[in-house]
Amino acid sequence: MLIKYQALAPHLQKNAKAIYVLVGPDHFLINEASLSIKKAWRLRGDTDEKIIDMNAPADWDQLLEEANSYSLFSEHVLLDIRVDKKTIDAAGKNCLNQYLLNTNSRCLIILQASNVPVKQLSWLANHEQVVVVHITPFTDIALLQWINTQLKQRAIRHSSEVPALIHQYTQGNMLACAQVIEKLALVYDDSNELTIEEVKAELIDQSDIQLYELADACLTANAEKAIHLLRQANNNRIEPTLILWLLTQEIRQLIQLSYLLKQNILFSTACTQLKIWPKRARSYEITLSRLPLTKLYELLRESQQLDERIKTSQSQQIWISFEKLAMTLSIG
Repeated sequence: MLIKYQALAPHLQKNAKAIYVLVGPDHFLINEASLSIKKAWRLRGDTDEKIIDMNAPADWDQLLEEANSYSLFSEHVLLDIRVDKKTIDAAGKNCLNQYLLNTNSRCLIILQASNVPVKQLSWLANHEQVVVVHITPFTDIALLQWINTQLKQRAIRHSSEVPALIHQYTQGNMLACAQVIEKLALVYDDSNELTIEEVKAELIDQSDIQLYELADACLTANAEKAIHLLRQANNNRIEPTLILWLLTQEIRQLIQLSYLLKQNILFSTACTQLKIWPKRARSYEITLSRLPLTKLYELLRESQQLDERIKTSQSQQIWISFEKLAMTLSIG
């Protein structure tokens, strides 16, 4: 069975299946789905939970052994399996198929495989004892509804503008939304309605964390988000030197990467030498395709000029220059 995240809650009110597979790019929602499944399973009685990371083919043998064993201390067993690869290898397929031939009714398997494309899991989704939950990021409308629901569940009375304000500041990041709501629940005085001013005070701290997303926004050509983060930083009086340091670090990294590639060094090898994470490597590659070395040096000179402006406290010109720098870095 293949279902969406939104259909998981109604499904869990029925009889549980033997295996739940969670796939999709939103790690926060995958974690939420996992917690929901675990909560429903624990209603059956005492549960012994184990986490197994699938790093090698031999780890699947451990899964099969644990799934067919009984706990000495609990009536039920819950196996939380983590797969970081982009596919389930032959050993994994063999293990799961073998287990599905004779499942243990006292064991539940949750397989978290966020990087595996849902199309590769049709062989599992077609089995009557398996549920594949395809988890995709919420749309803006769905996220606003989710924020409203979370505030309501915590009995937080608020002005009508609050959900949209939380959404605007967190830029669709559900983990950031959840963290803000948890903070609001801690400081909320149930004798009064939550005001815009109170929410903004909590969101300023969150925006400091989001500032580190600025470089990623530039590298992924998301100019709109980069400008939003810069204006947000300006409103919250973030230290300009920190912003300049973040952007300059990326420009220097791109220059170094460009030099290594001109020496006929493999891209993956160059990234390793510069300690660029594999998940960010593609963003650097795309950025270099739109920004030649001459343009990168131009950006570096602009950064140096901006540093001089910061030291002379030309505040308004500083933020205009930041936006120009971010736009060029984003779209070339």
